[in-house]
Amino acid sequence: MKVSLLVLLIAATATYLLTPLARWLALRTGAVTAVRARDVHSVPTPRLGGVAIFAGMVVAFIFASQVPYLRGIFEGALSRCMEGSCNSVWTILIGAGLVCLLGIADDIWDLDWMIKLVGQVVAAGFVAWQGVQLISVPIGGLTIGSARTSMIVTVFFIVLVMNAVNFVDGLDGLAAGIVAIGGAGFFVYTYLLTQVTSPGGYASVAITVLAALVGACVGFLPHNFHPAKIFMGDSGSMVLG
Repeated sequence: MKVSLLVLLIAATATYLLTPLARWLALRTGAVTAVRARDVHSVPTPRLGGVAIFAGMVVAFIFASQVPYLRGIFEGALSRCMEGSCNSVWTILIGAGLVCLLGIADDIWDLDWMIKLVGQVVAAGFVAWQGVQLISVPIGGLTIGSARTSMIVTVFFIVLVMNAVNFVDGLDGLAAGIVAIGGAGFFVYTYLLTQVTSPGGYASVAITVLAALVGACVGFLPHNFHPAKIFMGDSGSMVLG
């Protein structure tokens, strides 16, 4: 638990420190949200906070990969990525990077919704193709028997949740706050589950990813509380989703 909390703290600190840089980048590239009649903010606000969120997660992952306790889940991961077969740790991070780039483009140039959807499906398809898939549904212990069906269901749910978080991102601190609370709940549940299934060691991909995710949200929130100095934009909401 202590190592996972340290990963969380690293992600939070990195995101907090990098958010002003993301704000500067947004101002330089014109990624600014204008004031509309239905908006809460009263002044144009930069919207590339997702860059800091993703960067904070990258820093946390790099730190985690150097910790002996967690080294097993990263072992050989980078070399397998170079060969076209990533393990789940780097697959998740690369997938997040793809949607972050898509979100950056949208935050700057306001992409057509169809282009965004295609990009989301491609990123989700990469994650599923590399083996990070839903193999069961928590409804009566239903197991997905077909590999093709598993891939389709995985892509569908990844895209669904990305857009759900994107739709929620309408008030200062709302999306980051919801994901931080939900992620913390999943973190505790996963840790308790790992204690039962792997009593010999509690290091797992899920716990590490959740620690980095929650930490990034916590680090971003001080800049995003009302009145927000920066919005996460699609570059952030899709990464969190």
